[in-house]
Amino acid sequence: MKRSFTALMGTTLALLLLAGSPAWAGFVGWDYAWTPSSLVVAADSGGTGGISMTLQAQAHADGTSDIIATNLRTFSSAPRTIPDSVAQGNYTLTLSLTDTASGQQGTAAFTGFFSGTFSTTSSEVRNTFTGPTSQTLTLGGHKYTITIGPYAPPGPPSAANAGTISAHVDVDEDTGNNNGGDTPEPSTLVLSCLGISFLGAAGWRKWKRGGQVAAA
Repeated sequence: MKRSFTALMGTTLALLLLAGSPAWAGFVGWDYAWTPSSLVVAADSGGTGGISMTLQAQAHADGTSDIIATNLRTFSSAPRTIPDSVAQGNYTLTLSLTDTASGQQGTAAFTGFFSGTFSTTSSEVRNTFTGPTSQTLTLGGHKYTITIGPYAPPGPPSAANAGTISAHVDVDEDTGNNNGGDTPEPSTLVLSCLGISFLGAAGWRKWKRGGQVAAA
């Protein structure tokens, strides 16, 4: 009988430990693509080159992640002594984001402009964001917070590595419940386990007392 009670309490303890540990549901999956308003931001009138921007074809990510919005390169045939210039080369970068599980899609557009100079052997290009740098989409019961930046300037046309405009996507994975059911809170599970254990213990005591009376 003593072993039965010990086993009961051991089971209760195991249930309490399980209730206190959140179930692993995996990361929220999402697909994304970036589209610039133009693939080239041209130099001001009389210039020989410009700043190129790349498309980001559809890609996949899971959970919170950094992503690249576009790569940047300069091109020019102007000499260093008389470089090409851009005073306010406006652009828009549009993110298309799809919550993989639900298929729900949303877009977020970010605006800015380039300014500076570049030639065949030099590049000094600054970037200024002109609109909100953070936007939020709610898709499939999850909140996606997109923050544009940072910016890494492009080098001279001969540079091997490109400049970039990056973004950070923060996914609130606790906003929704994709399985459509209500998941009990850990505290509720704990109370349930305690109730079961107390009922079992009370029954065991009653059975023990009955056995003692019968023996007497």
